[in-house]
Parts: sequence; structure tokens; C-alpha cells
Amino acid sequence: METHRIHPAAPSFPVAELITRRLAGLLDGVAVSGVFAGFLAMFRSLGGQLGVLKINFAIYAIIFFLIYILYFGLFTLFSGATLGMQIRGLSVVGMDGAFPDTRQLVWRSFGYFLSGGTLLLGFLWSLWDEDRLTWQDRISHTYITSAAIEEHPVD
Repeated sequence: METHRIHPAAPSFPVAELITRRLAGLLDGVAVSGVFAGFLAMFRSLGGQLGVLKINFAIYAIIFFLIYILYFGLFTLFSGATLGMQIRGLSVVGMDGAFPDTRQLVWRSFGYFLSGGTLLLGFLWSLWDEDRLTWQDRISHTYITSAAIEEHPVD
């Protein structure tokens, strides 16, 4: 079974290996966690109280999720790839192999919101998907490749 082609009729790049994408995701997780820790440290240094009550953990989770959404949304919309993807040499492409248009990047950002909001189920989906794609890939009609692409949007 050929798993590196998403749409057999269209010229496409191979889907990046799952382990490579997971390592990029790990780097993104470290970046988001670092920003969250920095936020909490700044909050504490300005006189804020960090508690261990249930409500506090709910607030921490909401703040973490907001940072997660901003991180993935802004990196995706403005550069087409997260920091972890850029470090690992990965690119997002449309199903036709072209650089995604703005609409696709907006949908991809929304897909990240859904994937994260369901406790990473959208990311884990790639373990069962026949093409190894995540929810954000399916929603936006894009995918991640490690192949070098020309970065000029198709209008």
C-alpha cells in the first residue's frame, strides 16, 4: 500500500514521517510550556498569588490553552509553519503540493484549536488515519512534508 501520496491524481510531496512530525510537536510543546512558565513567573514577580485550589488549576489550564492557540494560530497564519516545524525542516503544503492559501491556513489554525481542545485527540488521530493525517490536515486540505518546496502562494 502506498502511503506517501495523499491524492493520487495530483502531484504531491510525500507526507513527513510521523516521528519527524512528533519531534516538531515536542519542540512546539516545549516552546508553549516555556511561554506559559514565563507568564506564571512574571505574574508571580508582579505580586500575583499562585494557588493550588481546583479553580486555580482550571484558570492555569485556560491560560495554557490560550497561549497554545495564539502560538499555533499566529505561527500558522504568518509563516505557514510552527517554530518546531521550521527547526525540523518541515513545510505545510496543500493537497496539490502548492503553498497553502490564507483560507487554508485559517482552517489549519482552527484545526489546531480543535485538536488541542479535545486533549490532543486530533493529533493522535494520525495513528489511525490511513494517510497518517491529523484533524487540522483534513480540515484545511493541507499536510506536512519534509520535501523542499518553493514558498510562493498560489492565488
